Amino acid sequence: MGLSLTLSTKQTLSLSPIMLQRLELMALPLNELQEKIKDAVESNPALEIPNGMENSWENITEKIPNKRREDDYSDTSEYGSDQNGVYDNEASDRKQQYMENALSQSETLMTHLTNRLHLDKLTPEEEEIGELLISNLDKDGFNRIPLDSILSKENDVILKDTNLSHDEKQSLIYHMQKVIQQYEPVGCCCDNWRESIYIQAIYNRLEEEYHIPFKKLIDEELEKVRANKLKIVAKEINVDEETLDYLLSFLKTLTPFPGSLYDSGLEEYVIPDLSIHIIDGKIEFHTSSNNLPDLTISKDFVELGKEISDKETKKYIREQTKAAKELIDQIDMRNKNLFKLGTILIERQSEFFFKGFKYIKPLTQKEVAEEMGVHETTVSRLANLKWMETDWGIINIKQMFSSSIDSADGTKSKAAIKEMIKEILENHEGPKALSDQKIANALNEKGVSIARRTVTKYRKELNIDSTYIRGN
Repeated sequence: MGLSLTLSTKQTLSLSPIMLQRLELMALPLNELQEKIKDAVESNPALEIPNGMENSWENITEKIPNKRREDDYSDTSEYGSDQNGVYDNEASDRKQQYMENALSQSETLMTHLTNRLHLDKLTPEEEEIGELLISNLDKDGFNRIPLDSILSKENDVILKDTNLSHDEKQSLIYHMQKVIQQYEPVGCCCDNWRESIYIQAIYNRLEEEYHIPFKKLIDEELEKVRANKLKIVAKEINVDEETLDYLLSFLKTLTPFPGSLYDSGLEEYVIPDLSIHIIDGKIEFHTSSNNLPDLTISKDFVELGKEISDKETKKYIREQTKAAKELIDQIDMRNKNLFKLGTILIERQSEFFFKGFKYIKPLTQKEVAEEMGVHETTVSRLANLKWMETDWGIINIKQMFSSSIDSADGTKSKAAIKEMIKEILENHEGPKALSDQKIANALNEKGVSIARRTVTKYRKELNIDSTYIRGN
């Protein structure tokens, strides 16, 4: 059998490191962005907080990696001792104070999964889709926006330079979802914790004969389990009580929020990215840019590149200057997009800022994306894990987006309906707790046509127990 050589042309599109960094930066909450800036200021001498560290030939040459073999065994740091540099003491103290005040963090879920993805032998198309799916995950490891929305026929920009059809791209997305779901921590890249639990059960080798009853258990019967109605649950999922006990024991070995294993706990220290208040009857709007240092490129560092002749040093200065400019541009882009988002929210949700949650109007991320002139995933990254300070408390920006439900006085948002459910339950007086059907009836009397199962869904999202728990 002879050997032959065949040439073929193929178009591929892969995300550059700069694009990946922009996507990651857009998704970072303010406290994590502060940490990223701290790391950059610490490692890149081209970055300068105004009136910061002065650069000299001595401290720049110390930061250039020395390639001599004997230096590999040095017990000094990669960049040499700080004592040998020339510093402006006051500016250096200011820089050090910023670094110490910035919050520290371990490896993020996005970084962990991306590193794991790059270990697999994947095609360029698979790798691009994988990186996109990972960037769409929230801190719990769940999809910020549904996968079918990422690749819509109306806004199909994924792998646009390839010859793949829309159906082929859709198939590739769901293939890569299954790949990522198998990575540790198992169960990421799902839409919710129930789906994640089921995926974990399969990959943790739950016997196949129990797959169907286990899924029914986590989808429909957990509230009855909490009410200790185990005989009823066993009958509902068609197993005996001994098998139910086994399934519940197996359930306890799983985690409903797999991404939280990489959560450093910084979320409890919320720093709002937007501040929108009503002052003297008018809306006052501020962004978080004041909470970030004004980074600049060190002129002294750039001038050194013109004065010296050593090629390695010149190359090092060029690379660090380029990286510094890219970071400054990315932060500026993030701030501008947040400002645009805040302006649109003020315009579209003005009643909320004056009157409260019951007046949140239907609004989708797709609508805002079209108004901003960006992709829907960009709005998703801006909205998730970011907070807004209002007269009604500090809330997640994502709460400003809500689907619509028809009512007698026009459309109401899902958020407004949920607020009405809370109000009905809080104002209820009587010996028995209101069932979901009675809540639906009360909403119908207020002009909101809604099914019992929808009330059940919203009640669960509000973390309100069923009548089994609240009392009959």
